Amino acid sequence: MNDQTDDEPSPLKSQSRFHSTFKAFEIPNYRWFFASLFGNFASMNIQMFVRGWLVFEITGSYEKLGWMTAAGGIVGLFAAPLGGVVADRIRQKIHVIQLGGICNFLITLAVAWLIAGNHLIFEHLLIAAVCQGIVMNLMMPSRQALTKDVVGLNLLTNAIALSTSGMNVARLLLPGLAGGLIAALGGGNDNIEPAKWIYLIMAILYLFNTLGMFMVKVADNPQSDIEHKSVMTELGLGFKYVWDTPVILMLLGFNFLMVFFSMTYFMLLPGFVKEVLNQGPDGLGLIISISGIGALAGSLLVASLPNKRRARVLLYGAFIMGIALLGFAISTYFWTSVILLTFVGLGQAARMSLSNILLQAYVEDEFRGRVMSIYMLEMAFLAIAIYPVSLFAEYFGPQWAIGLSAACLIVLTLFLASIPAYRNLD
Repeated sequence: MNDQTDDEPSPLKSQSRFHSTFKAFEIPNYRWFFASLFGNFASMNIQMFVRGWLVFEITGSYEKLGWMTAAGGIVGLFAAPLGGVVADRIRQKIHVIQLGGICNFLITLAVAWLIAGNHLIFEHLLIAAVCQGIVMNLMMPSRQALTKDVVGLNLLTNAIALSTSGMNVARLLLPGLAGGLIAALGGGNDNIEPAKWIYLIMAILYLFNTLGMFMVKVADNPQSDIEHKSVMTELGLGFKYVWDTPVILMLLGFNFLMVFFSMTYFMLLPGFVKEVLNQGPDGLGLIISISGIGALAGSLLVASLPNKRRARVLLYGAFIMGIALLGFAISTYFWTSVILLTFVGLGQAARMSLSNILLQAYVEDEFRGRVMSIYMLEMAFLAIAIYPVSLFAEYFGPQWAIGLSAACLIVLTLFLASIPAYRNLD
């Protein structure tokens, strides 16, 4: 007699589901790839906290926070398309990632030195943001295109979602620890000196990212006609491909709007936490970290999904994010805001992973690097487009700016749900 009833979950099925969630980790190359990227994710998540905190401590201005975001976007307009051509043209994408890691290591060390010498001013942070914006936009198309080379197309959904999970684990653990360390060392109330230790930690993480890539082994890209054409010609062909491919054009266009409405809050977060929630650097680090719980849950959920109905899951995530952001804009209580940002993180992780996955699932290999660079180019436009939002927050307050963006995100999500060509994408 079978002791297990039909209503009880099968241990074998549960084990299989758990196994499928982490399927890409069975590939040794992906394990090294993931470990190396984790160093980069960790440093990036710490930097998202510490740079914004430094800017607001030095200037007290929402407009300057907007300038910091826009600076990376302006350079991205030029660097992102070039990064796509490099990704499609270069024989070994790993070298691009390693070079980017070395550049980030040196830039981060320079900022640590400026803080230690009490020389840091807003303009230094702006220059660092520009330099790292160039590095990121040249490197990211290669990194994103390399994922497919490491795991193949069948495991691409799983691998990208696991990589996003790694980013969210870093977001869960590290901003809170960094904020707590700064507060413990006396940071806050215009004292930025303890931040030098955070920048040193970030430099070590970037170095780990560079060294870890030596363990990832993928074959050189086969030589193609692209190597015999000019950069501008290849850029033009990449844009023509997007324009002539309706599904790619639709995904890129609506993703641009979705990110614009959903990312406003993060740019304004340092000032929001200080002025609306009355918290210091430890509170800022904590709220970023705890929001990572939802983001981690969302990315692991995506890692478990089959290769179907992915657009619908993306829309569910975006709708949850919009409702939670609207509540966050209204809230003035710290722990209520923390809970709401956890749901924002859940929706954001689904959007980030699935927008990338859908693009890579529908793009042709020949144009993969250039399409991912146009995806990055959107991020550059967004960084510039968000600047007027910082001016709006300067004059009307961050709650109004975030609330209006959240309302627009909800309307956009409902509109997309009414378009069969979008919501039925697998």
